[in-house]
Amino acid sequence: MIRNRGGFTLIELVLVISIVALLIMAVGLTSGVRENAKVHSAAESVKALRTAAESYIAAGNMTYTGITIAGLQTSGYLPASFSATGSNPWGGNYAIVPNTDTNKVDISLTGVSSAAATRLSALFANSAAATNYASNTWTITF
Repeated sequence: MIRNRGGFTLIELVLVISIVALLIMAVGLTSGVRENAKVHSAAESVKALRTAAESYIAAGNMTYTGITIAGLQTSGYLPASFSATGSNPWGGNYAIVPNTDTNKVDISLTGVSSAAATRLSALFANSAAATNYASNTWTITF
């Protein structure tokens, strides 16, 4: 006796649904890893900018007045290959300017998501004077 199977069995449907669910979870985990890499890349750039700013002061400048990324590159505190425009992990810009207290410096990143800003602030919680997030711009004060 030959049976004509016209559909899927319950086991086949469960297997397909399980495989699809695993694929969806894998894609979700990959995007989390990617965002984590962006946050850590940005943190390393902020550390490099902070080190360059501290070198600027150590070279005899009394305040951060006049500090710029281009000036730090010209002085050799930042590599010439460091790009301030469209180069942060979210495609935004880096900026470094004196704080209203010229003994402090502000480093800003544009195009940052609020979740990434929260994570960046947490990474620098013990070393920053302050952090701020407004209009997709994250700013840290050292």
